[in-house]
Amino acid sequence: MNSDLEERLTSTLARAADAAPVLGGADPVAAVRARQRRRRRRRATLASACAVVVAAVSGVTATQVAGPSPAPKPDPAVVYGFAPDRIPDFANLPEPEQLWPDAVHKLPGRLPDGSQYAVAAVLGDGRYLVTGGLWKGDTAPSVFDTRAGTVTELGTPTVSDGFVPGLGLLMAREVNGQAVWFLEGSRNNRSGREIWAAPLDGGPARHLADLPDGVAPRFSVAGNAIIWDQQGPGNAETPPNSVHTVSLDGGPAKLVPGSQGFDLTNIGPWIKNQHRGTGTDPRTAGELRNVVTGERRPWKAAPSLQYVFCGPTWCAGKGSGGAVALQSLDGSDPVVLPHSGDLAQAAGGRLAVGYLDVANGRVRVVWDRTTGWAAGIRLPRGSDAPARYRPNGDSSDYEPEVIPLSATDEQLVVLDLRAVN
Repeated sequence: MNSDLEERLTSTLARAADAAPVLGGADPVAAVRARQRRRRRRRATLASACAVVVAAVSGVTATQVAGPSPAPKPDPAVVYGFAPDRIPDFANLPEPEQLWPDAVHKLPGRLPDGSQYAVAAVLGDGRYLVTGGLWKGDTAPSVFDTRAGTVTELGTPTVSDGFVPGLGLLMAREVNGQAVWFLEGSRNNRSGREIWAAPLDGGPARHLADLPDGVAPRFSVAGNAIIWDQQGPGNAETPPNSVHTVSLDGGPAKLVPGSQGFDLTNIGPWIKNQHRGTGTDPRTAGELRNVVTGERRPWKAAPSLQYVFCGPTWCAGKGSGGAVALQSLDGSDPVVLPHSGDLAQAAGGRLAVGYLDVANGRVRVVWDRTTGWAAGIRLPRGSDAPARYRPNGDSSDYEPEVIPLSATDEQLVVLDLRAVN
């Protein structure tokens, strides 16, 4: 290979790599690595690439090269090669449909009866588990078949008879082929929360448990069971929390052994001995536990970060000036983003999902830590944005599997986080 041509190609590709817009880091908690190490690796890679380019050019004649698509999906090899030390340009992200078209679903804006709804789960074949939202009087979720144009309500008279909704349907999930939901209201003049389950074909609903006062309005999935946290009296940072569970096969609700002082991470089946309170002295170290396997993982806040909260794979907190910060479980590799906002784990910790305030507004972010790809969508301005734009729709679910992207009377567009890959 001609050494002069090799050197010019290597230099040109190296400059292009440094100047190229970045789609994301391979891991949102990866710190900014030393450029010297990157450049040494890249020079070796580029030298090989140059040899391929020269060989290819020598054998190609009159071949038209197609122009790039508006938002090409990045080559994973390129992302892994150049992105570990970079952060996405959050102010100029492609929309989710451009990166993950198979994960984006476009549905009618209203149900056949004209009511608004939110999607709790994508069931396949044009079927969706849907809810009406809080304060709507619903006692159960429904299955919306968009192809047939039908809605199958999963609640039976067993659920609704004698029940007066308060907040009503708090949240719903599809778990192992059935729908499970939390319900709040009063029955027989007794206020409280209840857990119900029903097959997705509309078969009889089953009452799983009545919940005492102090139960958080959400649950996580733990194998063939669900878990929730129960809070007793105490202060903001050291409440006597405990985690409880009930099997979807039936049986009594019971305390998870050794869970005193723990609550949900919102990445089931993991729990943490750290409460997201309002005190001035939050924890700087603690433990995560998997209630199914028994695995334990310690976490520690980086000295430079505040208000650190961890899931099973990484942690989020606040850096200087309240900017969003990320770190590894052991406190290493802290990264402070140049934006305020909030990011939390989703899809088992593989995704960072939330919102960031950028120079030209607020953007909802979905950031895949395994590929470095990130997508965003502009949120309506102002605090009066419709509830359907919230990351969890209009429900109390803190780890939704589906998030809304846009909502009008004509069309509801959602992103299935499980299909982001």
